[in-house]
Amino acid sequence: MDGGTGKVKKIRISQCMIVKNEEKNIERALLWGKDIMWEQIVVDTGSTDRTVEMAKGLGAKVFHFDWIDDFAAAKNFAIEQAKGDWIAFLDADEYMNADDAKKLEQLLGKIEKLPYLALLTDWLNLNEAGEVFRGGSQMRFFRNGRGIHYAGRIHESLEKKGAPWKAEDFLDGCGELRIFHTGYTDKALVSGDKIERNKKLILKELEERPEDYAMMGNLADVYRAMGEFDLAIEWYERSNRQFLIQEPDWQGMNERMITNYSCLLNLLCAEKKDRAWILRTYEEAIREFPQESDFDYLVGMYLAGQNEWKQAASHLERALKILEQNSLVCQGMMLTADLQRVWEYLAMAYFNDGKKENCVNTCVAFLKEERFSKGILRILLTVFGREADAGQVLDFLGKLYDLSNLKERLFVLKAAKEVGYEGLAQELRPFFSPQELEALKSMGM
Repeated sequence: MDGGTGKVKKIRISQCMIVKNEEKNIERALLWGKDIMWEQIVVDTGSTDRTVEMAKGLGAKVFHFDWIDDFAAAKNFAIEQAKGDWIAFLDADEYMNADDAKKLEQLLGKIEKLPYLALLTDWLNLNEAGEVFRGGSQMRFFRNGRGIHYAGRIHESLEKKGAPWKAEDFLDGCGELRIFHTGYTDKALVSGDKIERNKKLILKELEERPEDYAMMGNLADVYRAMGEFDLAIEWYERSNRQFLIQEPDWQGMNERMITNYSCLLNLLCAEKKDRAWILRTYEEAIREFPQESDFDYLVGMYLAGQNEWKQAASHLERALKILEQNSLVCQGMMLTADLQRVWEYLAMAYFNDGKKENCVNTCVAFLKEERFSKGILRILLTVFGREADAGQVLDFLGKLYDLSNLKERLFVLKAAKEVGYEGLAQELRPFFSPQELEALKSMGM
């Protein structure tokens, strides 16, 4: 029975979380899974707002934990209070949507009698506008009472007692289940209190474990958020060197190290460091993690900025190909957030390298998916050239756009005017009614 609702639950899931001053998030944090959770456990670490009162009002079991600068200790205390068969450990600023919550219950039911210990899901970070700007994968659902616990004062990781994780220990639910995270915005990252707290805890960890390459990478993240870019570069490189020493035969995924190389390359390019340094870092990155598309994306965009169009096109092509072949959300985090600009730069790279057919094909492929991309359409019209037969160009565009639709023909007209293709603008005018033409005239079009 569920102590909160009295309902019989086929799968006994204990939702756990640690909180401090989360009154703005606690309601959503508890309500998204209310119908599927057997119990909900909230461990408060010193709230001074209405978090505790609200959690109790929503039926959660609330416990207190004296904060000792150790996230893992607090999370493990929460797990100790759980009586369910499965643990669902999400933070207060994380949630699942209703459809995924139902899928979660069904999926755990299917694997209840199978040997899986944990479930891997997509983890999507939302910006202030509610848009996904970064992603990853996380293990937040795992069996209770199997020695699975958290380790690390900060950026704590889920560990299995007595042995490392093996692929057969967890079911990969990426692509089916998503956790949305709202607390990882740029504004939150540069919050002075949070940065100083994280820095202090990371330095404590490094005092005790000076060869912990993951903590070195976490410290680099802090310096990057603080704008201390040279220090960030230094610590990313330290972390990378230590990783290669400790894991010389590494194979597979390592999100921390992929983040290291991506952020390091991004900083080296943005800070206009030595070209040989950038390319050396790129070669090391793709050697260790050939399935990651961000490395080619970053170098491709850097080379485009240097007007090295042929090499830029090669890297951007490779980035898109790798992204298409690898479906894990933790790959291509930077690339997926900048896809439209990548396609634009790839089209420009083809154009500037004299490969006009490739440029046209690239523009058409993207416009078939996102036809209201003004940048791509402008590039396409530029390739055709203002001296091209406007009637033929309009026939071509008629395969991409519904010119009987006011929004679509107006979009094409604006693009034609912006690139100075007056012949195409004239060919479009018969598609507009007299009243629409009057309106366009008043708009200076």
